[in-house]
Amino acid sequence: MNILTLMETFSSVVETGSFTAAAEKLGLSKSFVSKQVSILEQDLGARLLYRTTRKLSLSDEGGQFYNHCKIIMEEAENARAEVMDSQTAPRGKIRITMPQSLIISGFGQLLIDFQLQYPEIELDVIASGRVEDLVKEGIDIALRVGQLEDSSLISRRLADCTFQVVASPKYIERRGEPSQPTDLTQHNCLIYGDSKINRGWPFRSQSGESIIVKAKGNMRSNDGSLVVDALLNGLGIGFGPSFLFRKHVEEGRLQLLLSDYYQSPSAISALYPLNRNLSRRIRMLIDYLSERLSGGLSAYLLSGLLENYFGCSEHFE
Repeated sequence: MNILTLMETFSSVVETGSFTAAAEKLGLSKSFVSKQVSILEQDLGARLLYRTTRKLSLSDEGGQFYNHCKIIMEEAENARAEVMDSQTAPRGKIRITMPQSLIISGFGQLLIDFQLQYPEIELDVIASGRVEDLVKEGIDIALRVGQLEDSSLISRRLADCTFQVVASPKYIERRGEPSQPTDLTQHNCLIYGDSKINRGWPFRSQSGESIIVKAKGNMRSNDGSLVVDALLNGLGIGFGPSFLFRKHVEEGRLQLLLSDYYQSPSAISALYPLNRNLSRRIRMLIDYLSERLSGGLSAYLLSGLLENYFGCSEHFE
């Protein structure tokens, strides 16, 4: 008898708690279901269930085998659903989280473009840079910078990125321009976000030496747009992802500082749980972002959003 059929029958017995209930669920006789489980036990050479007149219980081997059966049954159902789903327009909800800075810099427009292309897909976008428990929070995809150490997450690299230091011409005229990272301790530094990186701005010397500067200033915020406005008004020096500054640098309203000391590029990645089977719509969104970011961005991002972004494994709001 087909092993998959035997596994399905065994799984039904475990999940319903009895041969009678499993038989009703499968549309078979109780004796036939019992016989199938016995055949499976003989084939495996191990007892899977302990039977009494009042209840069934799993043996250690039965519990281990059931875990495998459950995964295989889910994969089979997903394969069936995927083929059926491929015959229709993609639909359903995608719950995605990303830092606010990504949204205001252009990634939000990418999501809008995706939804215009696939109107039956519902996007639930959470603006957050904290490291969530994706499974517990019910999140399908997290867009993050750097590589997470959590082994329960799979990371797909979307684009390279680095970090920049900027200030307005009026601030530089008033306070002078730092010539090396340690000079920042003599300046008013506007702190973006609340991650570890902002308690120590990382740089790399031309010889490859790591330099950490304890930045201090009179403003801290996880709102990137507020920090940029403060920079434009000449309040201080900022350190953050380049997409926040790109437009203003191009227009001459902000100037790049200490560019010889930037860290090596890291990555913007899409993260999702290791054991989660990605639905068609989720794979489509990840593929869409990857293609748009690696194959040439539209005009609002082309001149620097992703080639200069973020240089460490911390996360920004």
